[in-house]
Amino acid sequence: MVGIIDEAQLFYPLGTRIKIGNNYGTVKYVGEVCSQTGTWLGIEWDDGMRGKHNGIVDGKRYFQTQLPTAGSFIRPGKLGPCATLEDEARERYLNYDSSNVDASHIREAQASFQASLFEVVGMDKIARKQSKFEQLSEVSVDETPVNAAGYLKDLTQLTTLNVSHTLIWNWEIVASITEQLPKLNNLNLSFNRLVVPTEAQASKLEPAFRQLKHINLGNCGYTDWKDVMQTALLWPDIASLGLQENSLSQLSVVDCDRIFRKLRELDLSCTKLMDFDQVCKLGNIHTLRLLNLMENGIEQLQLPECEPQSKLNMFVSLEQLNLLHNPIWNEADAFNELDKLPQLKRLNKTPHLKSNFDEMVSRAVASIAGLQFVNKAKVTAEQRRGAEYDIWKKYALEWLQAIKLGADPLREFYKKHRTYLLIVNKYGSPADFVPRTQDKQSNLIKIRILHQQTGEIWEKKLPRMITVQTLEGLIMKRFHLTGDTPRLCYIDAKHPDLVVHLENNAKTLDFYSVQEQDTVLVQ
Repeated sequence: MVGIIDEAQLFYPLGTRIKIGNNYGTVKYVGEVCSQTGTWLGIEWDDGMRGKHNGIVDGKRYFQTQLPTAGSFIRPGKLGPCATLEDEARERYLNYDSSNVDASHIREAQASFQASLFEVVGMDKIARKQSKFEQLSEVSVDETPVNAAGYLKDLTQLTTLNVSHTLIWNWEIVASITEQLPKLNNLNLSFNRLVVPTEAQASKLEPAFRQLKHINLGNCGYTDWKDVMQTALLWPDIASLGLQENSLSQLSVVDCDRIFRKLRELDLSCTKLMDFDQVCKLGNIHTLRLLNLMENGIEQLQLPECEPQSKLNMFVSLEQLNLLHNPIWNEADAFNELDKLPQLKRLNKTPHLKSNFDEMVSRAVASIAGLQFVNKAKVTAEQRRGAEYDIWKKYALEWLQAIKLGADPLREFYKKHRTYLLIVNKYGSPADFVPRTQDKQSNLIKIRILHQQTGEIWEKKLPRMITVQTLEGLIMKRFHLTGDTPRLCYIDAKHPDLVVHLENNAKTLDFYSVQEQDTVLVQ
């Protein structure tokens, strides 16, 4: 009996990964159970509903699981054989048949690009046209029973390796792979469960990872940020790191003398980072240029205080921020906070339910001085001018009141509207708008409507609350237009250099601050 147990412990040390059908698990116990003969393996399944208990049977605890129904006992004989990376790569690439490619796998891989910053090598990525093993530059052995390296010296040209959803379970195995691949710089380890290395192990293995630039650890079961930082000792100079779909809710400041010394891209999408204060703890990573926080349930953005005309000394290199699919409820405040970041140029964000895309873009462009792209679309000079003009007019009265009240109220105003002083310096005082908003206004305004193609002018009194859509209909009828609805914009009578597009046809002329004698252009 002892010999059998020792043999099982030899082949299945604690932490070993196993797979039965489509279910992955981790060996948490090896030995006898409840006086039954023979050896059992105690398994914690990745799918918390796959098991029957939490490691306790008949009142005795054999191992611990995170979820109450994640544990099972199985016989070692139920497990299939494992394989080396060498064997699986040769099987896939030297015996490749394109008719075996699963279309659903291709669709899943394509969909994954929308959520991750990092390339995931899949069957669709590699056309499998290379017949010589030593010429392969990209290899994917995802969803195979790989748990060892094998002999990889023939793969001298390999730069990108996908070993996601395999049975690799510790960093010694990973190191035995990477140290044989001198050109490898992109490694996908997602959907594996890797034992966190000790500091001594990390120090010993670190040389094997020095050539790596990109590591994907998406959905690798991390729940404690300390484990991430401990693991990062293996590759302190990594350039991009994927941690998407790990249950991380609390972060802590990292020691950038030891880890993340050259980190440029970090993917924390689909984690549990709902508190932006936690994100701010990463602000000392001065090399970070791209941060993905998509789908994290973030409702509010708040950065540390700083003077209205100053920038923060944090996230000093951050150029791109992805906030797509976060329920941020106050866009104006959020964008004003983001203006504190010194290098932010690209922003990805989903509009709030009470907003729409055009309104969101306008607020973002007007509130973040250096913004150049919103959701990958370049901000044009015309868009910036219109957005700044809207803000200029909207807060004119509040600005004048702050000036009258003195230095402190004016400073508070500029803290709330950080770009307003820049806009005033650019366009001058907005005082002209204030009397027009304070005076009792007629419900009707007389505007000029210019058909740009024909040069024809139509002067018309219209209700302030008329919608752009209704105005479009009147214009089509007056100028006998057919086909597509005309595009409208207007020129302010007092500031003819500013053109404002009437992009949302559900909004009123009053919403766009159209005033007496302004000119609507029919394009």
